[in-house]
Amino acid sequence: MAIEQLMQAVLTATPAKRRELERVIRGEMTDKCKDENRLITITGAGRLLALGRNTVYRLIETGRLDTVDLNGVKRVTMKSLMEFANGERPANEKTAELIAASKARYMTDKTESEVA
Repeated sequence: MAIEQLMQAVLTATPAKRRELERVIRGEMTDKCKDENRLITITGAGRLLALGRNTVYRLIETGRLDTVDLNGVKRVTMKSLMEFANGERPANEKTAELIAASKARYMTDKTESEVA
């Protein structure tokens, strides 16, 4: 999945998912993200990031998400998921710039909606 598609998936998330993502981006811990040592399923990681399973697997393959193998089943570490969501694990500079621009755009949209 291209970065543009990834960003589109985030931007088209439901309002509830966007609020949850906003809390993750700001570094606030949600009930689902309290324990950095927690391991979650691939599907669970996708739900938290508003991404599909294939995209989560691609993020794992590129080293942007860490996993632990439990009896042949992969689990994503919450710590790597939080770092990725906060933009601390970009694949390259272009990705880092896109993430920063997305955060700025999202916060601007939120500020404008609060004013209205």
